[in-house]
Amino acid sequence: MTRSVDITIVDLEQNGATVPTLLYTPSDEGPVPAIVLATEAFGINDFTRRVCSELAAAGYVVAAPDYYRGHGLKNPESYTDFTEVMQFIDDLDFTDGTHDVMAAIAYVRQLPNVDPARVVVWGYCTGGTLALLTACLDRGLAAAVLFFPSQPTFPELTPKRPVQPIDLLWNAACPILLIYGDQDPFAELFDLYRRRFEQWDVDATFNLYEGAGHAFSAPVPPLRHDAADKASWADALAFVAERTGP
Repeated sequence: MTRSVDITIVDLEQNGATVPTLLYTPSDEGPVPAIVLATEAFGINDFTRRVCSELAAAGYVVAAPDYYRGHGLKNPESYTDFTEVMQFIDDLDFTDGTHDVMAAIAYVRQLPNVDPARVVVWGYCTGGTLALLTACLDRGLAAAVLFFPSQPTFPELTPKRPVQPIDLLWNAACPILLIYGDQDPFAELFDLYRRRFEQWDVDATFNLYEGAGHAFSAPVPPLRHDAADKASWADALAFVAERTGP
């Protein structure tokens, strides 16, 4: 099926700040499911737009809030020099970022062409952490797809990072797909994830992809692992379709 997709930018108001948000709306008659995308730490860039476009082509309304609120990286396309992006991660207020993702979810739920019971959060890297936090705080989600969350635990707790994300999993109510490469240092936390999910009876699916490191969905080397990216994309789409289908 060929769909036309309308692309706009909406400004969401969140805690006195404006959050520019990409909105991709497929031509299907509603109500349709929606996906809110929590971007990787590079923010809104060509990778974000490609993911949004492909999800919309699959029939989802897609919203991607800019949790940098219009003040993101000067070079969001660079996947070889991590100096700037690491500074942005260090400075990020995870409470504000999570609230921005939740504001986008609230926004798509009230759209006339969206089924509010079929809204999914989907995140990459730092956005995977924001998606994890959102899945724990919003008990009305249909599913969560977490691509290699980068901060399942923080080195220390601060006002910008007031709780260990992995310790909030007791409040997750939606099915969760957790994705890592088996060479990702954070994959070592899989047993800890499992214990949390089992302890609190959370519906969770664990996918490890052989030979892949952290951020293997990046569009270019050195991070990209082509086979893992293609396999995880297909797995994530199938996971979401099963939980948002008619």
